[in-house]
Amino acid sequence: MSWKGTLSLLIIAIAALLFLFSSGRSHTRSAQEPLLDIHPERVNTITIREGGGEIVLTRKGGTWTVESPLLAVADRADPSKIRSLLERASGITSLDILHHSDLKGTVSLESLDLKNPKRSLSFFDGANKTVSFGAEGPAKGQLYARLEGNETVYLIPSDLVQPAFQSAEDFRDHRLTSLDADHLEEINLIKGAALQNLSLKKEGSDWHLTSPMSVRGNEEAIKTWAGSLLSAKIAHWLPPESNATACGMDAPVAVISARESGTTTPVTMTIGSVVPSSPESFFVRCSDRPGICIVAGLDSALRVSPSVLRSREPKAIRFDAVDRIEIHPAEQPGSSITPMVISRKKGTDDWEIIRGGSVIIKAAQVGAWFEKLQSLKALSFEPATPQKLENSGLIHPTIIRLIAHLSENTAEEGAGDLALAEYSFGTPRAGILAVREGASSDLMILPESAKELTKGPEAEVDASKR
Repeated sequence: MSWKGTLSLLIIAIAALLFLFSSGRSHTRSAQEPLLDIHPERVNTITIREGGGEIVLTRKGGTWTVESPLLAVADRADPSKIRSLLERASGITSLDILHHSDLKGTVSLESLDLKNPKRSLSFFDGANKTVSFGAEGPAKGQLYARLEGNETVYLIPSDLVQPAFQSAEDFRDHRLTSLDADHLEEINLIKGAALQNLSLKKEGSDWHLTSPMSVRGNEEAIKTWAGSLLSAKIAHWLPPESNATACGMDAPVAVISARESGTTTPVTMTIGSVVPSSPESFFVRCSDRPGICIVAGLDSALRVSPSVLRSREPKAIRFDAVDRIEIHPAEQPGSSITPMVISRKKGTDDWEIIRGGSVIIKAAQVGAWFEKLQSLKALSFEPATPQKLENSGLIHPTIIRLIAHLSENTAEEGAGDLALAEYSFGTPRAGILAVREGASSDLMILPESAKELTKGPEAEVDASKR
């Protein structure tokens, strides 16, 4: 054979190989290989076709939306359902393979409902990958399927059908909002005819109530309460033409606005009237969702009181930030009482108590006393009115002051001192004790045993010897 003939055969062979590698029909997947070569994290469009209808799921900026002629407008899709669909689709493998040569006689694309399939799934992750579904297999839980552009037929498990072929309504996110209580920075609740306003704002890592009072918030209680609002489930959606006035949107029971950190526009939830046929449900409209829906389980969250969400403990202070503790006994008419001063002893871990004399105690003992002070928990609160202050013995209180020493660059005594916290202890009465933190507008009501703290860490020393 001449060199020209050899060259011609070589060119033909290369062309044949290129055709095989480039053709979708060239690759028949093994039973162990995933049928669909998709990466769930890269997929940004899913198209579901069934019986002439179509549902399109699209991901933009991390949020999935669902569109369909059966929905009046596009809406947020349920991310958990899409995640389940993608996980099933990416891991499905074939149980058996019918090659093109096997499709003859009574076993054909027509007989397997794959010539003009009624159901298909398409995934786009940079390239479009479509699988069509045909007739049921020889055993329960099996289906025949075919990849677009490939005449090979695969027998696959049918467990991809349930998460894929749902109604457009089922694909909608049934959470009222996608906000996360862990990422909230601000939340406001306006309710009632008197427009009661409950406002909370996160500053750094701490929550604060800013209305109707200015106090620290209880982080756990706030997250639980906010979570119950944000995770409320939508029972069903009303038709797009539903009358907003008839649903109470013009005179709502409550309006909730919430904003996550890093965002500027809050999500607003308008709580309309109670659903006549379901006293535990409300008509609700959410600013980031279309239309009006019915939501159950909001009643207890709407009835929350500020006292439930406020902190019942003193402001958290780090023990290693405290350099000096001062305990000033209650003033007595005509007498002068020397305060107790407890300071860190330079060059050691020990502390020194000075009150008429000097006593050295261990840091662990001061720390134990400090932990008791920080773990105070109010039974209730009362307003710090002049009458309450007098009745509680807080006109001449015993004061505990925690001080940090910030600078030693000045000869002036106390010039570098910063008061981290101050607690005024009243006089125990009827088993309870009022304590005022700083210049707070209200008083913590505690068990009278809290008065023992005013004896200082020295009492911890005595207790440890018993």
